[in-house]
Amino acid sequence: MARLILKSPYIKSTGGASGYLRYIATRERVELIPDDRPPTRKQEQLIAKLVKDFPDTKTLYEYESYQAKPTKAAASAFLTLALESNWDTLHQSEQYMKYIATRPRAERLGDHGLFGDADHVDLDAAMSELEHYTGNVWTHILSLHREDAERLGYNNAQAWRALIRAHRNDIAAAMHIPPQDFRWYAAFHDEGHHPHVHMMAWSVKPGQAHLDRNGIRQIRSQLTNDIFQ
Repeated sequence: MARLILKSPYIKSTGGASGYLRYIATRERVELIPDDRPPTRKQEQLIAKLVKDFPDTKTLYEYESYQAKPTKAAASAFLTLALESNWDTLHQSEQYMKYIATRPRAERLGDHGLFGDADHVDLDAAMSELEHYTGNVWTHILSLHREDAERLGYNNAQAWRALIRAHRNDIAAAMHIPPQDFRWYAAFHDEGHHPHVHMMAWSVKPGQAHLDRNGIRQIRSQLTNDIFQ
């Protein structure tokens, strides 16, 4: 079924928002090397722990793929995105972070993969802004099936940048942020069966932003309508 998955966790003001920004901007792209061997014992143990600690990870496309065909490659794809989805809780855990420390890179637009409102994003300046920010930062993850991404042209960073720019005020409104106070950066990760975008979003005024289930539904609906029009 054609659909867009949207996950919207957030990083608390005391969390590693600047580290997450650098991670999504510079991680290496995965190369599709089929590995149909069974998952390793370590992978199985880590997946069991993750789905127990974070039941919401079962809604990821990658978990569906792993359940349908439990291979080493499918396990790796699920673990990577599930860990990224819970960065705020897990970024200080050596056990978890070991698994994503050297994951493959974003499609780069220049010397990194970040894009935003401006045509050029200064990674160091963006990190500095987040290092000094005292509010919460939402880390939206937008994911499509590979066949939908290829068919509809959302298999590259430029298409996602155009989509998010077109809807940045809609996303701001869903997060209760006036357009002039809205800040965001994103990176496209062209991975496996489910290419996805990591988007960081916040208000310049700490404590102003708020995102509930209705807001998440609004964002998903607006982006879905545009992608699948």
